[in-house]
Amino acid sequence: ILKTYGVILAAGDSTRFDAEVNKLFYKVNGKELVLYPVETFLENNEIDEVLIVSSKSNNSELEKLLTKHQSVSIVLGGDSRQESEYCALQHLQNIATDNCLIVIHDAARSFISSELLTNLVNTAKKYGSAAPYVDNSKFYDIKNNEIVINKKIVDIQTPQVYKYKELFECYSFLSKNKITGMVDTTESMFNFNKFETHVIKGEDSNLKITYKSDLEIIKKAII
Repeated sequence: ILKTYGVILAAGDSTRFDAEVNKLFYKVNGKELVLYPVETFLENNEIDEVLIVSSKSNNSELEKLLTKHQSVSIVLGGDSRQESEYCALQHLQNIATDNCLIVIHDAARSFISSELLTNLVNTAKKYGSAAPYVDNSKFYDIKNNEIVINKKIVDIQTPQVYKYKELFECYSFLSKNKITGMVDTTESMFNFNKFETHVIKGEDSNLKITYKSDLEIIKKAII
């Protein structure tokens, strides 16, 4: 049986989120933000196992939070998103088979729906990869002082889904050749072997929480 592994990236230091705590541990409706995606992944029938990638500073807090979710493995990440993804893939090296699916998600996109998660996994099973996009490609043209809407440019969200072997080869190559600065998995895959990810429509509520004000936007999207 080919397994599907959910990898939730939670190693960020949350510097732009104006609160006393890291945004991942900020409570919304009495529950820490990081627990929303963890529980969505755990409860989804398409996901077989869940890993969470943590920084050293987030580790003890995550361990405490996940005591009731013992099945979640905590993996120590690196100094960048790219390194953290590679840490997760190395952790899975003797566990995952070549064609297993790896679903990489930002913990800061806390309110992904189970439906979108299922659609992405099923899309990747069919096409070999999947990522969600949203149309809000507005640019400001300084020269002509106007908003330009470009239909060809979209915002890519997470989760992004790929086969294990292809992902591992990509990140090993980047690491070996000291290529850094990749902002997400689609970019890494494209830079490594011009891999074009299959995209499907994402969700407005799957916004990445960077600032406290983002929570207000998401609340409106969910309601």
